[in-house]
Amino acid sequence: MKQTRSGIRLISLILAFGVLITAVTYAGSIYVSGRKWLNNEQNTRISAARKTTLQGTIYDSAGTALAESYTAGERHYISDDAARLALAHTIGDQYGQSAGGAESRFATTLLGMTDLTRTELTISAITGSDPVGYDIVLTVNAELCKYAASLFPKGKTGALVLINYKTGAILAKVSLPAFDPANIEASVADTAYYDRVLQYRYAPGSTFKTVTLISALQNLPGVENETFDCEGTWQFADYTLKCAGSQAHGEMNLVRAFAESCNITFARLAYRMGAEKLKATAESFGFNRTFSFDDVRLNPSYCLNGASTAGEVLQAGFGQGTTQATPLHMAMISGAIANGGEMMEPKIIREIRRHQSGAISTMQSEVFLRAADEDTCLKAAKYMYEAVRSGTGTRAKISGYTDGYVCGKTGSAESTNDKSAETDAWYTGFIYGDEAHPYAIAVVIEKGGSGGQTAAPIAAAVMKKAMELSVY
Repeated sequence: MKQTRSGIRLISLILAFGVLITAVTYAGSIYVSGRKWLNNEQNTRISAARKTTLQGTIYDSAGTALAESYTAGERHYISDDAARLALAHTIGDQYGQSAGGAESRFATTLLGMTDLTRTELTISAITGSDPVGYDIVLTVNAELCKYAASLFPKGKTGALVLINYKTGAILAKVSLPAFDPANIEASVADTAYYDRVLQYRYAPGSTFKTVTLISALQNLPGVENETFDCEGTWQFADYTLKCAGSQAHGEMNLVRAFAESCNITFARLAYRMGAEKLKATAESFGFNRTFSFDDVRLNPSYCLNGASTAGEVLQAGFGQGTTQATPLHMAMISGAIANGGEMMEPKIIREIRRHQSGAISTMQSEVFLRAADEDTCLKAAKYMYEAVRSGTGTRAKISGYTDGYVCGKTGSAESTNDKSAETDAWYTGFIYGDEAHPYAIAVVIEKGGSGGQTAAPIAAAVMKKAMELSVY
């Protein structure tokens, strides 16, 4: 009888614990979904509040007003046409066409519909005045974004993002094609409202070799002392793999294979490690997971799965096949390597302020995950430095810069299975050893050709400009 009672108590405790877990999960889901709904343009409370509320101002990090209201029911945007277009996806619009922009994502704050503004709402009710929302100061610099957009080759689309890898702050963010927040009715390209920095998944091409490199350093003892041979092509079963232009790199060590971006070497490394080990390293850097950040809606990136074929593993070694990543995620990966393995959560709000008054909330940096150990990241940083010093990334060098080291990786990614289109040009990298400029960057120019020729010099110019503007 005593054992029966003990068993009943145990079952009751298990059931109670299960109910508690379910309740907490449900409550969390309701909280997250509720926040999304509050800021959704289809929420009629948002559209109604915009007619009666003096919306808060959106500023850039230098204090430039990007969007502001002088009276309830209207909105004015920065008058500089080039800056407005460069910042379009970051600012957003009043109609929810670009749902990830500040106008939509932070609508409840700008409209005074959050817990922060209850005091203001009470005062408005007593005085009979229109309610006033909160101002938001973003982390991006308008002048830097405008400059970055001007560097894109004429007629080319793509994305660029610069982050502070110590804090997670997004310092510059450009997605092309763009739209005009001040003229939302104007005809634009079909994908103009799509934020390529946060939403578009590209094949990362050889920029993914940073992940393959770290996986090899972790899983293949002695790999740094090996000699590799590249004849330009490699036939594996039904797959024919080639280096760019079928270039034969000959015999080389791992440093040169990375610096010269040898596809065959990195395909062989991926094959030797196998799907599970490469996938595990990729997942430690955030692949195959849902991102849930307060400030940005970042689409997930993918690399391999339980059903991946041998061919897909080979292609994953150099960032092709089923491998997909967003530009922001690639910048975060570079930032994590520079930051000793710590990947910071991306942030785009620097401050929330009472309207035309002092800050009531400031950005708090948060570690998102630990991607790798510090020693391995230091080794990877040295490889990335060599790629810029003497490899495919030499055009990423910053003229006259001596305070730190420019480290990076280029990529030229196939955007179609039949190779009928020009490759997407990639570059991702960082500044190392310069505490005043902890920059990590990712640039992709769609159908831009060679990453070393097209994307790398843009990255160098943007980071140099950020230094000149003292952007942090």
